Amino acid sequence: MQTTYTQNHTHRQIARTVLPICLPLILGCLLMLSSCTMPGGNRNISKIRLSIQNTLPIPRKNVPIVLTGTELRNVNPDFSFKAYSIVTGKAPREVMIPSQADDLDNDGELDQLCFLLNLGDGETKEVSILYDPSYRGNITLDINKQTRAAIFPELKVIAAMESNLIAYLLKPNGAFIAYGKKRVELFSMDTMFQYELDPQRPLSPELIPHFASNDISLSQQVQIEIEKPEEQWVIRDLENQESYFIRKSYHSEVSQLGQETQTDGQLNVAKSIGLSLNALLDFETTDMVPLNSAEGLIGCGGIALWNKASETMTPLPTEGNYIRILANGAIRSVVQRIVPEWNINGETRQLTSTTFIYGENPWIEHHIHINGNLPTNYAIATGIPNLQGLNSVDREQGAIWNWGTDPSGIDTLGIALIVPAGRDAVFMDSDASEKPILPVILTPGADGRLNYRTFAIWGGGIDGFETEAEFAEHLQFTTTAWTTPPVVKFLPPEEK
Repeated sequence: MQTTYTQNHTHRQIARTVLPICLPLILGCLLMLSSCTMPGGNRNISKIRLSIQNTLPIPRKNVPIVLTGTELRNVNPDFSFKAYSIVTGKAPREVMIPSQADDLDNDGELDQLCFLLNLGDGETKEVSILYDPSYRGNITLDINKQTRAAIFPELKVIAAMESNLIAYLLKPNGAFIAYGKKRVELFSMDTMFQYELDPQRPLSPELIPHFASNDISLSQQVQIEIEKPEEQWVIRDLENQESYFIRKSYHSEVSQLGQETQTDGQLNVAKSIGLSLNALLDFETTDMVPLNSAEGLIGCGGIALWNKASETMTPLPTEGNYIRILANGAIRSVVQRIVPEWNINGETRQLTSTTFIYGENPWIEHHIHINGNLPTNYAIATGIPNLQGLNSVDREQGAIWNWGTDPSGIDTLGIALIVPAGRDAVFMDSDASEKPILPVILTPGADGRLNYRTFAIWGGGIDGFETEAEFAEHLQFTTTAWTTPPVVKFLPPEEK
């Protein structure tokens, strides 16, 4: 395989420091949290205000918000990515939201700003972008890095990418291999301490000794989040950049009449292994588990060429490809593959496949662009692995999913693929006992573009589900959330 690898490090890691320390030292002037100034002395800090509304009656966590440089300059023509920060709240108690700026068109200039936002059901949150239009250097923070993209020739793949929840290897033939990340079991507590897990107040002193006795030193910057009421919580140590996941277990008891009842068991504390692509270099010791076979086409959300007449798939060509790491940041990473001369039945097309992964999210988003319409009788094939278990197609919602176990047969596994509403998609009927994949056939629009999302949620990780019903509910939520993005509005400047 002759593949050219190019990397565009638009997101330079200037500092990976603790939020309470780096803010006053580096962004003090922007946030007005201290008397420090940006390099060059006192400056006139500008602001762009916007409201972000969750129109759904359900809470949404870690929602990617993406703004283009063009949108921001339409509001304030002097907007600059050189020195900026995103905050919520009012001065002097603003809270910074980690963010990053990327150059996605590979022209050497930053053109997109993205950040993750938590929104309650029906909540509207005001966000401000503070920036210094006169600063000529570059200030970029890498706080709590949650994604990574890299090239690993040792793995015989063209690229690899991951969030803190899942990893994907991109094979030369167009297939994707998903890898689950084993959770690290730390210790257990009695369920009597459940009531101390209150997000409305500081971490209870009743809980701290449990962590200390297991050699875990928590900082003063700790937040508690409820993942699932009465069952799952997350303790985030912002200063040490660690997250601890708490899940309540249950004991099953059978009465003399043969009736089964469940009683509270323990509060089990675990953590994620985090970013760990390098662990794949040693398959004997890695804590990462392949969730689909490395053989064959498509894998987990990959692509191939589909011949409509013969209903057969052809892998992507492996000669003359170009790979770009468009982003390798704290919030998201982006890998782009370009096939400049794709011979399709004697006609030449250019294929550009761009894959996005975001922190704290299990899904990846694929953007496919074919320069020129595909020849007649050809389309793009994608799909998900056949787990030989329960599978279902929701053609109205544009989703296909599969529920079963991982290849080892030990832990639960759910995999799904979502296509935007209105897309020309064909969900192929498949015999669950025979086909290695559940295929989806996509025809690009008039502009030669299409996009879709894939995700895998593994029971051996920190975000796994125990039942098919839970996974199906999560798929419904994910589909609804994608098709109903938050409403973003730019607000008029504040009166001085």
